[in-house]
Amino acid sequence: MKSDTIKAVVLLNIAGLLWGGNMILGHYLKDYFGPWSIISTRLVIGGTIFVLLLMHSGELKKIKQISNWWIVLAMAVTGVIGFQSLLYYGLRLTTSTNGGLINSLTPLLTAIMAGLYFKEKLSYQHWVAALITVFGLAFILCEGRLSNLLLLQFNRGDIFILAAVFSWVVYSIIGKLVMQTLSPLLMTALGVLVSLIVVLPLGIAEASYSQPPILTTQSLLAVLFISIGPTVLSLLFWNKGMHLIGPARASLFLNTVPVYIIIINAVFLGILPYQYQWFGMVLIFAGSFYAALKAPSPVLNKEIK
Repeated sequence: MKSDTIKAVVLLNIAGLLWGGNMILGHYLKDYFGPWSIISTRLVIGGTIFVLLLMHSGELKKIKQISNWWIVLAMAVTGVIGFQSLLYYGLRLTTSTNGGLINSLTPLLTAIMAGLYFKEKLSYQHWVAALITVFGLAFILCEGRLSNLLLLQFNRGDIFILAAVFSWVVYSIIGKLVMQTLSPLLMTALGVLVSLIVVLPLGIAEASYSQPPILTTQSLLAVLFISIGPTVLSLLFWNKGMHLIGPARASLFLNTVPVYIIIINAVFLGILPYQYQWFGMVLIFAGSFYAALKAPSPVLNKEIK
């Protein structure tokens, strides 16, 4: 396995681990903060950290050299504003099981979009890996009995989750294009900072009129973790890993998020995994690592117009 591939695998798994913590704490915070309050707070803190990182790395001055702000705006709308808001609202209206199953479509849809846009010729290895990871996730979510899938009922919240999946797929494709000219750090920072223009007023309005935040030591610590871990580190690590192995293969590592949720619950809450969860986790990790072993066929890079 090449050094870049190993680096990408490590970065994508850390991103998945932090996003797993985000799901747990995000569920905890629903009684303390509204969705826009959570998003705006994490972006204010995360945006401040990104500005400091850009100043330290000397990349802040490169912002003046950006000529195509439309694609930066599209990246912010799809990856930060669209994905997060649709996901938070969807999870308030549907079950985590439905949300997890719909989210498992992300690798397949990303592979199709990347194949269509970048003309990537994906190997059978990638498709086998996608099937393995989706099956492993479905096995966990239906508690080891695939017949339970027939008992699922879908609702309006599932439409929000599906829209969030499409938003993330588009973000992955745009990110691949942007990183032809910008570093993963600058691209991620711009996505967060531009999103603040839209998100911050919504967060202030929500906190002032519809759902005032309930401030406790635990809730503030949870928001601080979400603002640093999932917002700064996860996005940065994800974009760097995606840059190294491409959006199609990187997308499979999204299915490690529910695995890390199970692991976090076991380590910190003492909730030990069931046998079917162990089986599903093995399949998800096996499929993700299998996909990382071989890159798609090389293609000509698309130009940013």
